[in-house]
Amino acid sequence: MAQRSRDEKEHSRSEYKTYNSTPTTFIKREIPINERNRKPDGSYIDDPRLAHRFFNEAAAYKLLKENTSIPVPNVISHGYDENDRLFLETELIAGTVQASHAASECRMPAIHHMTPGSGPCNICRSTVSENVESFVQNTVLPQLRNLKSYSTGLNGYVMPPRWVIDTDNRLEWTVKTSLTAAFVFVLHDLVDHNILVDTRTLQVRALVDLEESGFFPPEMQQWRVNREGQFTIYENDDLLKSHVRLLE
Repeated sequence: MAQRSRDEKEHSRSEYKTYNSTPTTFIKREIPINERNRKPDGSYIDDPRLAHRFFNEAAAYKLLKENTSIPVPNVISHGYDENDRLFLETELIAGTVQASHAASECRMPAIHHMTPGSGPCNICRSTVSENVESFVQNTVLPQLRNLKSYSTGLNGYVMPPRWVIDTDNRLEWTVKTSLTAAFVFVLHDLVDHNILVDTRTLQVRALVDLEESGFFPPEMQQWRVNREGQFTIYENDDLLKSHVRLLE
């Protein structure tokens, strides 16, 4: 059970979680249900998979750390804090920025002949795009394909991607098994905002936010580069139906 540090500061939040940091760590914490937004019917929004998301991400970091060279943060602790709120604490990857935001300013103004603070940099954008694509194609995807299992999910729980949840709202999916190691490790939220790049060199430093992951049929792995590309999955009815069938 982790005590909240006095130097822990919240810097953003989603519907269910706050994203905090200390000088050396990054912490996700559950937002108490009575502090969340309400649905149109007046009830508080909730995610029945929330606990699984926290524990699934911790397990995924551990698995990749032990079995691949894909750079991910070290898990420091996870579980429930002193207020019985779910949390996940990892090392802070200092000196980085999400790849999706790396070109919001020029990171190499002297080299790119840009005035510091003058706004987005197209040269940085191109460099980040090339570095991220190379990282995913040459490091991430090949090593994920080599991580195989005889059953779906992770540690006995199947965490489907959001596009499957939006298509089929069943709360639990049965673990499927195979006589061969037919399932590979899949990251359902593999997009550029979950890839951290160095603010000085624009080289990839880490892959983060692995809560939606596990062993699945290989065709379920989707790399659509960014959130806009990922949204196109939701518009592909044939793909959505095929992913549901793969999990049944």
